[in-house]
Amino acid sequence: MLKETMTTLELALQQLRDINYSLDEACVVAVTDVKGNIIFVNQKFCDISQYARNELLGQNHRIINSGYHSQSFWKNMWHTIANGKIWRGEIRNQAKDGSYYWMDTTIVPLLNAEGKPYRYVSFRVDITERKQAEEFLRRSEKITVLGQMASAIAHEIRNPLAAIKMTVELMRYNDANPEDDNQFDMILSELSRVDSIVGEFLVLARPHEENFTDHDIHDLLEVVVSLMSIQAARNNVKIALEPTHGKPVIRCDENQMKQVFINVIKNAIEAMQNGGTITVQVEIAQNNGVILRFIDQGSGIPEEVLDKLGEPFFTTKETGTGLGLMICQKIVQEHQGTFQIHSQAQQGTTVEIFLPARRQETTA
Repeated sequence: MLKETMTTLELALQQLRDINYSLDEACVVAVTDVKGNIIFVNQKFCDISQYARNELLGQNHRIINSGYHSQSFWKNMWHTIANGKIWRGEIRNQAKDGSYYWMDTTIVPLLNAEGKPYRYVSFRVDITERKQAEEFLRRSEKITVLGQMASAIAHEIRNPLAAIKMTVELMRYNDANPEDDNQFDMILSELSRVDSIVGEFLVLARPHEENFTDHDIHDLLEVVVSLMSIQAARNNVKIALEPTHGKPVIRCDENQMKQVFINVIKNAIEAMQNGGTITVQVEIAQNNGVILRFIDQGSGIPEEVLDKLGEPFFTTKETGTGLGLMICQKIVQEHQGTFQIHSQAQQGTTVEIFLPARRQETTA
């Protein structure tokens, strides 16, 4: 009888170990008391939050609060579980290093004999990649729609714009009064600026794949860094292109790719009002690609602004059109790559671009 009981107990313990192992592999698990103080976390919680277990126990979940959700969001959650009901939702949390991650969350209240919660058990699944994919698709759809509109608008504007510019130049040629030159210069300058904006619309509308050729990514970066170094020096900024192991080759439109790099470096220079260094890194990715990082030492980007970057016509510059980053994203997207911005206020900004590599040539 005792032997059978021990065998049954051992089987039950083994099943519990198996269940615990399965949960550790599949879910982020936490248990809190009725006040929300953490009394248990599994290893996966520690791994994704980057906090040690002793840093989490006794704390509440505000330690990983990203500030993304409203007070009403949390109020609704607490109202649900305090009434003994299961709550489900998606939460954006912040890890110890400041990075954000999304969790599909289920919170289950454990009820006592009176039907009141005495513990809360939460099960979370990491959905960060899915949320990033959804955001990428959302922006891609906007860019596609805007591109179609842009193409039609640009062609309609450029013809009368050229006629106006020619007329102004003719009026200037026939005007004998040199005092009017400044006004003509101003008008022609503004017309050129309008033409430049229209040109941006056309780039946004459609890159030309027939211009795609093979290029060593490091060679492209060297040209751009050399070109931008003069402007950087005027702003007490240095651009440091780190050495690359190997020679990753990408298939791209050379001018469009240079336009992306110039725009990113120009933004970094403008963000570094007190000077500093822009570091450009090239990393060979495991999935047959190359990762470019442009790391500045500027003032960083507040969260509420970061979420809007790349939106049509959103800009923080007095004379900006809000199309620069959107065009960069469109170009990188058409090159089968990804464009991401990582930043926090007062901690600088990193622009990370992934591009598929055609091949990698070894260096001696």
